[in-house]
Parts: sequence; structure tokens; C-alpha cells
Amino acid sequence: MQQKTDLNTIIGLLLIFVLFFVWSKFFAPKPPVKPEPQASTDTIEVRPADVDTTTIPRRQANASLDAGGDATANEHYGLLAPALTGEDKEVSLENDLMRVTFSSKGGQIKKVFLKHHVKTVLLDKKRRKKAKEPVTLWDNPGNRFEYHFKLDGASDSINTARLYFTPHLSGNVLTLTAQGADGAAFQQVYTIRDGSYALDYEIKLPGLASRVEGPIVLRTENYLNKLELPSPYGEKMYATAYYKPVDDDYEKLSPSKVNEEKSEGPVKWVSDANQFFNSTLIARTSFERASVELTPLKDSDKAIKLIRKELQIPVGERFAMTFYNGPNEFERLRQFHVDLEMVIPFGRSIFGAINRWVIRPLFDFLSGLTGQVGLSIVLLTLIVKLAVYPLTLKSLKSQAKMRALKPELDALKKKYGDDQQAYSAATMKLYQEYGVNPMGGCLPMLLQMPIWFALYRFFPGAINFRQQRFLWADDLSTYDDVIHFGHKIPVFGDHISLFTLLWVISILVYTWYNSKQIDMSQANPSMKYIQYIMPLMFLFVLNSYASGLTAYMLVSNSLNIAQTFITKKFVIDDEKVRAAVLKNKERTKKGRFATFQERLAKAIEEQQRLQEQQKKGKRK
Repeated sequence: MQQKTDLNTIIGLLLIFVLFFVWSKFFAPKPPVKPEPQASTDTIEVRPADVDTTTIPRRQANASLDAGGDATANEHYGLLAPALTGEDKEVSLENDLMRVTFSSKGGQIKKVFLKHHVKTVLLDKKRRKKAKEPVTLWDNPGNRFEYHFKLDGASDSINTARLYFTPHLSGNVLTLTAQGADGAAFQQVYTIRDGSYALDYEIKLPGLASRVEGPIVLRTENYLNKLELPSPYGEKMYATAYYKPVDDDYEKLSPSKVNEEKSEGPVKWVSDANQFFNSTLIARTSFERASVELTPLKDSDKAIKLIRKELQIPVGERFAMTFYNGPNEFERLRQFHVDLEMVIPFGRSIFGAINRWVIRPLFDFLSGLTGQVGLSIVLLTLIVKLAVYPLTLKSLKSQAKMRALKPELDALKKKYGDDQQAYSAATMKLYQEYGVNPMGGCLPMLLQMPIWFALYRFFPGAINFRQQRFLWADDLSTYDDVIHFGHKIPVFGDHISLFTLLWVISILVYTWYNSKQIDMSQANPSMKYIQYIMPLMFLFVLNSYASGLTAYMLVSNSLNIAQTFITKKFVIDDEKVRAAVLKNKERTKKGRFATFQERLAKAIEEQQRLQEQQKKGKRK
């Protein structure tokens, strides 16, 4: 029969796969349920095109915004009626990082152009040609950014999208004024500063605030652009909306289904987040309440998600905000001191904490040291392997102890033959007698799982890997699409990730090496081959995942093979281990585990006794 060492190794591998699979299916964000057939995602136009918004129902309130002509509007807009006529023109604010273009019609942002970030677009169906174009935000014609409120003397609800704003640019300050009668006005003031993706943003109501009845509601509709290559584990999984209640933790909408959330109290900020970029409104004080709705779009649409928001603003002469439109850079977002860095999809559990406060700063340090992301991954892998080496050493020593008991286990097998229960009970007594922990081989592996799960979220979530090359991989934040089939294979995809394939091969080599160290002659055939089948199952799980992770895993397993070989060759002496195990028989330990083994052995014996009684009863 196969040694218990082999059995424990297989049990450990099974547990790892089960935990990894459960995490990827139930705890990691999922793509939209029942995705529509992908009609044209193999070709993405270079310039963002209009989204067919007629296929997406608008709120009833928005559907009637533009009902009626200018004559009706003049009759019902009261003090702001003069602002219903004007000229629609563009004006821009610019610094070293971005250029923001505004439209005087509605006084809203028309486009945010990020100077130092580009998106990758596919130019043919086989993904052989790619081009990079600038990242732009808020540039979809279907987007809305408008204020609604009731005005004394106006029977119609005011909608600033119908107003014309006069722009006045003074240095880095842009003032957009919708001039009304009797000195009343609705103003929007934007201030830009070098080195920042944030705009200081303020609305002012000179001569108007006292005439406003009820709350002011800011309504937005933002079609999130497709900024990354299509991937089942890419921006479709991570693009979503967030909001932060003033006195509570942040909230995140499910990215995989149509859903809406409303705040019960004041809200500090709301964010429309792509995988690596976000557009966020931060109130200097707070929004009185917020309603956020997310709608996943079809694969054939030009945008990936639609996010609608309604933010209630207190009535007053002015209301100050910060409008951030830029990359998900941890330290940059953390400088706002409002937990905005939580929109980076590192996770919110213990794994998220490991990513934010252990792996991220360590990787940032290594990147600053080497200047190369790929080399930093290798160094990060080496550091992690050295950190967990005590656990690896403990596991290898446990395996050595199990090997040392092979003669005794063979004797028990010969004694009890096919009576598996009697053999199991005798085996547990043997372990207790020699002070061997049969779980010592797999527990150290399980203790390493938090690091694995954390890295599973770190590589596709950190902007550090976006469009960074390493060896043959063009972008470490997505899969390394080296080999293409020209058609999709269910579950597997339309490509082979070379890093994933090499990792699977290295696992098979490592498994084969370990199998040579133990006697497999008496093993159950299914138990023999499952250790080879499991890596192939991982091939399906990781083939479309971030190549940064699979590169890490390949380097990690290569180091693991070297670590195991060196440890078995130069650190662990099997003869000394055998002598130490035999010595334990003379001074049997009665620790917690020994007590557990006693109870387990007694339970097996009791079960065996009951079965024997049942057999005797049947004979009678």
C-alpha cells in the first residue's frame, strides 16, 4: 500500500485545489451572469464610439428631462430662463497629467484625457495586431452630469443640462456661469493643479440659494469605457461602483448583475471604478444621501458598465467637492485620507490586508530597487519562499518521518491484509507510539494559503503590472496570449498561456520527482494518478488569469523544486531521522496531538467493534 506520506501529500494538494477553486468561484468577483454572445469584441475601434443607449431604459425622471420646447421651458424656468439660450462651445483645463474638456451646454465634463496612460485595442480577430491609444474618461455621448432642483417661481423642475454656461478661464481656474435674471446664477468652479488628477470643484448659487425649494440632486450617468483587453478575469470582473458612508465602511456594488443601493445616511464619496482607473466625487463635508445603480452591458456594446447616481446636496450658497479622474495608484488615493484606496480590488478580508500592507509595499520597494517589474516578481518570489521555508522544512521533515516508518507500516499491512479498519486503527497507534504527526506534511501547505489567495487578487488588481512586459508577456495584468486557436474552447478559452503551461509542467515534474522518493507499488491506482490530474485542472483555472500571477507561480515552483532537492540532499539525513523516530518509542510523548490520536484510534476501534457485532447479528 502507498505510504501515508504520499496520502498526506495528495490530501494536501486536494485541499489546496478545493480551496483555490472555491475562492475563485465564490469569493472572487464574478463576470456577469448569463453574458450575452460576444458579437464584436474581437475588434475595438480606436476612438470611443457612441453607446446605443436606446437599449438601456433610463429612469422615468430622466426620460422626461427634455420634454417640451424652449418656449415651454422659458415659461417655467423662472429666474434661470435667460440661461436657456446660448452657444455650445468647448473649453479646457490642463496640467502635466491630464486635459479636461468641458461643454458650455450643461457646464459638464465632455472628456478627461490622461496623458501618461494608454489603452490596448485589438485590430484583428486573431489578436495578432494591437495598438495603444490614450485613456479617456467621461467621453461617451450618453453620459450625463446634471443638477435638478425646484425653484421658487418656476413650475418646472430645473435641469442644468438645459442651461448654457458662460466660461471664464483665469489661470488654472475655470468658472462656468449659467446667468439668470436679477443677478441670480448657477456657477460651477473647477480648479486644476500640477501633479494631480483631482479637480477642486465647487457649485455656487449667488442670488439663487434662497429661492431653491427642497434639496439639490446631482444625477450622473457614466458609461465606463473598455480600457483593457477582453478577459474573463479582467475589467468585466472588477469594474463596479463604490460609495463611502461617513460613519461606516465603504460599500461595493456587485459587478456581475443589475443592482442598486441607497445610503441610509450621509455619504463622503462615490466612485465609478474600472479595473485600473476611477472617477470619484468626494464631498468636503458630505452628501446628504446617495443612490447608486450599476448595469452590466452586453459584450457587443462599446462600454462595459453603466453607473447611475443620485446625490443629494444640501441647499446653500456653495458646496465644495473634489472630482478625481485618474489611475488607481494606492499612495495617490490614500493621500485623500477618506479610504479611497479601497476601490483598488485587493479584497476587504485578511487577504486584502496582506496585499495592502505587506505585499504592496514590499513590491513597491523592490520595483524602486530594480526598476523592472519582471525582476521584482522574481525577487518577491524569492523573499516569499525564504519566509515560508520553515514551514517547507517542517513539511519535508514530516515526510521523512513517515518514510522512516515504512518497515513498520509494511508489517502492519501484512498482518491485517485487506482489513482496512483494523489497519487504520493500528496505524494510528503506531503514530502515537513513535510520536509522528501524520498531518505534518499538509498543514504547512495550508498555512501558506493566505499568501496564495492574496496574490490571486494582487496581480490583476495592482496597476503596477498594467502593460508591463516580462519575457514574452506583453501585459502582466492579463494572460500572456502566446498561442491562439482562432476559436474558443469551452471553459479553456481561445489561447494557451505559456506561463501557465510551464507552471503545470513544472508541477508534474515535481510530482514525478516526489513519487520516486516513496514506494508507490501498493497505492490505489486512482490515488496514484490524481496527483497528475490536479495540475491539469489548474491549467483550466489559470489559463486566462493575470500572467503576473502565473509567472510568480512558475518561479515559485522552480525554487520549490530546488529547495526540496537541496534540503533532502544536504539538510535531512534519513538515517538520523529513523534513529530519532525509534528513540521516540522509548519515551512516548503525551502531548495534545498524542491525545487526539488516542481518541481517534479509540473511535476507529469502537466503530470496528460495532461492525463486528452487526456481522455476528446477521449470522444468527
